[in-house]
Amino acid sequence: LLRNGTIPVGTLWVVAREGHKFHSGHARVLSELAVFTGIALQMIHADLHLKKALEAQEILAMEMSHRVKNLFAVTGAMIKMTARHTETKEEMTEALTGRLTALSDAHSLVRRSFNAGNALKGVDMAEAIRTVLRPYTMPDLNGPRVSLGERSTNSIALVFHELATNAAKYGALRDDGKVAVAWRIENENVDIVWREIGKPVEAPAQLGFGSNLVASTIASHNGRIDYDWSQNGLVIRVQIPLANLDMIEVPGAFLK
Repeated sequence: LLRNGTIPVGTLWVVAREGHKFHSGHARVLSELAVFTGIALQMIHADLHLKKALEAQEILAMEMSHRVKNLFAVTGAMIKMTARHTETKEEMTEALTGRLTALSDAHSLVRRSFNAGNALKGVDMAEAIRTVLRPYTMPDLNGPRVSLGERSTNSIALVFHELATNAAKYGALRDDGKVAVAWRIENENVDIVWREIGKPVEAPAQLGFGSNLVASTIASHNGRIDYDWSQNGLVIRVQIPLANLDMIEVPGAFLK
């Protein structure tokens, strides 16, 4: 069976009954049956591709809607936080403009996967984390110098953007707390620890879309994520196989 006359999509087996032979009429019927079956298979394949494309589009639309809502929520929180720590409108304008610009940079870093012409290669993990967290806080970073490939750069940026957003809305960054991020490479895995330093935060009744998005992003690299809602602040541990993260270790000192 051929699709478009050239691409094989399957095989049709026909066996004659014992004592009977095929003739030209049978050949014509079988030829027509093969064409019909090939068209049917092509329609099934096209339907599957269409369903996958529609599912991907729906997920993307949900993600973008979620990110826009978060953008407004975080912007409002930034305005209030900036107002508490500035004395003049000029100082507030300068500080708020810088934070919004950094937020835009972080979103651009996450969105580059949708534009092949802006593919990212060899982005340092510390740079990606620092870019994403810059609108919210100056984090304490501690980990070896590593280089991220295009796919893992977008995944790391998306994960830390969501963690920072949740921290700004519900966690330590809501109350002028701090965030520390440490990572290490051990047993062919990348172990990352996100630690919020501030007031205790109670575990939510259920995880929202952002947390589920983080979990699914990490799962796409065959990784795992664990939450520790302790009285000393939220601690999140992420473990991802090194090979699935497309991460290349670069010799160098630890970052502080």
